[in-house]
Amino acid sequence: MTSIQRITGLASGMDIDSIVEKMMTAAKQPLVKLQQQKQILEWQEEDYRTLNQKYFDFRSTLSNMKLTTKYRVRTTTSSNENYVTATATNNAALGSATIQSVTQLATAATKISGTGSATPTTLSGSGAKIKADASLYSQTGNFLNGITWNNGVVVSQSFTGDGDATAAVKLSNTPVSTTADDGTVYYAMNVKVNGKTYQVVNDKSNIPDNEKGNYAVYNAESGVLTFDSAVSAGSGINVEYVADAVTETKTLSKGAATMQLGHGLIATDATGNQAFSLKINNTNYVLDVLGNDNGTYKLYAESDTGKSSPVGTLDASTGLITFTDSSVLSGDNNTVSATYSSKYATMSLGSYNEDGSMNKAAFYIDGTDSLNDVMADVNSHSTLGVSMYYDENTDRVSLTRKMTGVLNKNENGDEIIIGGSENDFLNQTLQFNGSVESHGKNAKFTINGLETERTSNTFTISGVTYTLKSKFDTPVAVTVSNDTDTIFKNIKDFVDQYNSLIDAVQSKLNEDRYPDYAPLTDDQRKELTDTQQDQWDKKARSGLLRNDMTLKSSLSNMRSLIYSKVNNANISSEYNQLSSIGITTTSDWLKGGKLEINEDKLKAAIQNDPDSVELLFRATGSTTSEKGIVQRLYDSVNQTYNTIVDKAGKSTYVNTQFTIGKNINDLTDKIRDMNDKLGKLEDRYYAQFTAMEQAIQKYNSQYTYLSSFFSNS
Repeated sequence: MTSIQRITGLASGMDIDSIVEKMMTAAKQPLVKLQQQKQILEWQEEDYRTLNQKYFDFRSTLSNMKLTTKYRVRTTTSSNENYVTATATNNAALGSATIQSVTQLATAATKISGTGSATPTTLSGSGAKIKADASLYSQTGNFLNGITWNNGVVVSQSFTGDGDATAAVKLSNTPVSTTADDGTVYYAMNVKVNGKTYQVVNDKSNIPDNEKGNYAVYNAESGVLTFDSAVSAGSGINVEYVADAVTETKTLSKGAATMQLGHGLIATDATGNQAFSLKINNTNYVLDVLGNDNGTYKLYAESDTGKSSPVGTLDASTGLITFTDSSVLSGDNNTVSATYSSKYATMSLGSYNEDGSMNKAAFYIDGTDSLNDVMADVNSHSTLGVSMYYDENTDRVSLTRKMTGVLNKNENGDEIIIGGSENDFLNQTLQFNGSVESHGKNAKFTINGLETERTSNTFTISGVTYTLKSKFDTPVAVTVSNDTDTIFKNIKDFVDQYNSLIDAVQSKLNEDRYPDYAPLTDDQRKELTDTQQDQWDKKARSGLLRNDMTLKSSLSNMRSLIYSKVNNANISSEYNQLSSIGITTTSDWLKGGKLEINEDKLKAAIQNDPDSVELLFRATGSTTSEKGIVQRLYDSVNQTYNTIVDKAGKSTYVNTQFTIGKNINDLTDKIRDMNDKLGKLEDRYYAQFTAMEQAIQKYNSQYTYLSSFFSNS
């Protein structure tokens, strides 16, 4: 609308605004019809999309009904569940099997500490009992054979894989290493990627090709650990290793009283050599390692050879540095760097898998770890498969293979392998050196007349998983049959979903249309209450899909597909249409062909011929006649769904992608053009009335001017 000067009745005394408004009301009628048409299209779009969600949901149901799992649900019964229980997969054959006897149950291999000699010993001997929750270092003397501690720091680092073809991570410290006879350098390092364990070497050239995928390469010069295959993005990489020493650098404020190191049990060398060093603002400080007060060592400047002025102390058990001379931290920001070693012990353990391969694991025990911590590490090791347990009463430790049966292919070979040297924590401290293993045993039984054995008491044969509970010699029958109730429920759920779709579509097709109730204009809404508006809108948008040809065709096609026989050679003629298994249409034709179920008849069909019932629904074929009901309906429903999408679109679509949207855009353009025309028309009306007002005003001025002459004469 253009901006013009409007004179509204000052000269004429007429209500120009009211006159123009009434004139425009008539002119706006074509615009109102366009707006109402647009509103109807928007309502139709919403109704179509609501129904299409029903088609989408039913299409998902049909997809599930194509699966064999909806029709092949197996249930098992055992004639004696105290001896044998069983479950069956959907593909298990129907029928029964008989286990005549079980002569031996599967057991797991076990090793007990201290049984390597004629006289078994306990961990502590006759001394103080071991405390499982206390630090091992503090209890070194409580163990009968002590603990061999090494100088070094157990470091843990975590990384996230970035998906590179050759994954590489950089370690913050240099790990301890050993060299094998063939020259291969092995590092004291545990590496896991998403639970998979890698052994770390400096060169894989001596590693067999079939083993190289289990190794990673560490480059001591660059500090980079490299994997020979891609580590997918987001993968968890966990690295635990032993470093000779670590360096920690912190910035301390002026006059700071303490500095806490990240590790306790700081290694000190009583020979006078420094295993600990400190640098504060480029000045070196050392410990008086030849004398200490209950593990607390004095700290001196390196230049103070006479050790006359200690600047602080180190509590070696906790790693706490206390500064007693405030002058060493006189600046505002003091750079303090500590280089030190801690205490650790080692432990090696292996176990065999069912395929005869061996899992090997190295454990690095921090001096602050407790026996409970060590056991937790062993028990949580994902590939080792060994449980570790300490009994306070007997003061012994047991190792038990989590898998039962004979796993080591070498006759009478151990399943649990204690590795390492004599100083290994398992060998020395926990006294497993020479312990005699109680080997695992296989389950031995006779099934259907065949004597056989398995490594586990739970095993699967032909889709049936059996669990042996006890030894017995009285035959036990295990029967596999169809779970009729579950299959019936699956089919009933399908019928319910079908009826829900039919009901929703039929209600829209039958919905009354009220042509006298056009969509309300803004002016009309102002004259009605909220309740009146809702009642009007309900009738105005009713019946917008009444007798819609797409929907009518959809219902007609689905009814035809459901009623027709399935002519498939694999289906019994007795069960080749829905009515033959007890699924028929309701007698009320107004319900649009909804289905109802004769429960007894359907369950009998499932019981008598489950294969034919399954194929009646999901059979495939080159023609519609050969296809099962579900296959037919899926094609029909999918076609209807796509047709409605073409007509009404989806929530993610823009208007140019579907028919109703294009029509709405067209009406929007027409409404915009109409508003422009009406604006110009309104401006013209006001221009005409303004001209009239100006003419009247001019006349009144002339009249007043002339009247003044006559009144003065």
